[in-house]
Amino acid sequence: MMGMATAGTVLAQSDLKGIPVENKPNIIFMVADNLGREAVGYYGDGKFETPRLNTMATEGVVFDNCLIATPLCSPARCGWNTGRHPYRVGINSQTNPSNPESGLSLDEVSLARILRNAGYTTGLFGKWNLGYAEKFNPLHHGFHEFYGSNAGHADYYTHLYNRDMKSHFFRDFDPIDDEGYFDTLFTNEAIHFIERQSKESAPFYLNLPFYAPHGPYQAPPGYYHSDDPMINYQYMVEYLDLCVGRVLDAVQQAGIAENTLVVFLSDQGGSRTNGYGRTLWERSLKVVCNAIWPGQIAPNTRATKPWVHYDLYATFAALAGAQVPDDRTIDAQNVWPLFQGKEQPLDRRLHWTYRNEDAVREGDLKLHVTDGTPDGLFDLSSDPEEKLDLRTTTSEKVKEMMAKHHVWKQECETQQTSKA
Repeated sequence: MMGMATAGTVLAQSDLKGIPVENKPNIIFMVADNLGREAVGYYGDGKFETPRLNTMATEGVVFDNCLIATPLCSPARCGWNTGRHPYRVGINSQTNPSNPESGLSLDEVSLARILRNAGYTTGLFGKWNLGYAEKFNPLHHGFHEFYGSNAGHADYYTHLYNRDMKSHFFRDFDPIDDEGYFDTLFTNEAIHFIERQSKESAPFYLNLPFYAPHGPYQAPPGYYHSDDPMINYQYMVEYLDLCVGRVLDAVQQAGIAENTLVVFLSDQGGSRTNGYGRTLWERSLKVVCNAIWPGQIAPNTRATKPWVHYDLYATFAALAGAQVPDDRTIDAQNVWPLFQGKEQPLDRRLHWTYRNEDAVREGDLKLHVTDGTPDGLFDLSSDPEEKLDLRTTTSEKVKEMMAKHHVWKQECETQQTSKA
C-alpha cells in the first residue's frame, strides 16, 4: 500500500534563484562511515588533522543540525537513495549476505534513477551495503557505473567480509580482485569518472561512499600499522581527508568547480572516539555535513535549522530538475535554502525508531522512548544535550506525541517494500 507524495516534495525550479535550468550542476556526494563530529575542526573538537575537510567547510556551508534517519550503515544509505525513512522502506537493520531477499527493493525509485532520467550520468564508487544478491546491484538502481563492495565492512586490503570470508567486490556485475586499499581504489575510480565526464555535455552524479573510518582499523598506505586500534583509526581519518582533497583537486583541475555541488556527510554520529554507539539521542543522530559550490554557496555559511539526511534526495532532485515519484510517500523535503544560509522552518514532525528506542520531534520539542516507555522530553533549543526532562510538566504533550508516533509506525509498516 503506497501513500501519495507529501506536500514537502513539491520541487519548484523557482526555488533555485540564480541557477539556470539549462545549466544543471554536477553533484558529487561523498560519505564517511562511522565518523563522529569530534573528528573534524568545524564542530569544535578537531581531534584529528583534517585540513582538506576544514578548508572545505570554510569555503562553503556547515550544517549544525543535519540528522541521520537511522544511525546504522544500511538504513542510512537507504535514506538518501530513496528519500524515504528507512523504516518506511523496511530497512532498519543491516542487509544480510545469507538472505537473498535482503536488500533495497527494486520497487523503490532511487536517487540515481531519477537523476539518470533527468539526463545525468551516474556513478557509484565505494560501499553499497543495500543487498548482496545480484538483483540489488546498483546498476539495477539507476547507476551507469559501479565499482565497489556490497559488504557492510571488509578488510581494506584483502577485501574479504569477515563474517563469511568472501569478497563482495565488483565492477558493475563482475566480481574483481583488484589489489590495493579500498578507499584508494574508490578514490582513483571517482577521479577517473570526473576526468571523463567533465569532457561530456551531460551533467553527472557521483556517489563516493568511503569505508573509512569504519573498522577493521588498518593503517592506510604510507602509514605505519600500529597494534593500537585508536592510532590506526586516527591514520584512517587523516587518509580519508587526503582522499577528499584528491577529489576536490580533480574538480578544480577539470575546470568544473563553478558548476559542481560537492556534499560531504557522515552516515552516523557514533564513532570509535566518542563512545556513543548507535542510539536515538542527539549525540548519535547529529552528523558531519558540509557542502561547497562556488558562486552559489557563500564561504563561511552556517546553517542551524534541523533537517534529515534523506532530504538530500529532494534537494538534489530539485537542482537537477528531476521528477520525484508521486505514487508513494516521500519523506524528503527540498532544503536548498539552508545550503545558502537562508531560514527554512522545521514544519514537519520527525520520527525515529531503532532497536528498542523510539523518538519523535515537533519543532524543538523531542520525546525519547525506550522499550515503549517515554524516558525524556526535551526542548532542544535550550537543552541540546538532552539533560532537562520536561515530562512531569507536560504529561499531556507526551501522550499526544506518543500517539502520533504510533500512527506513524503503523503507516510505515503498511508501506514497507523490503524486509532486511
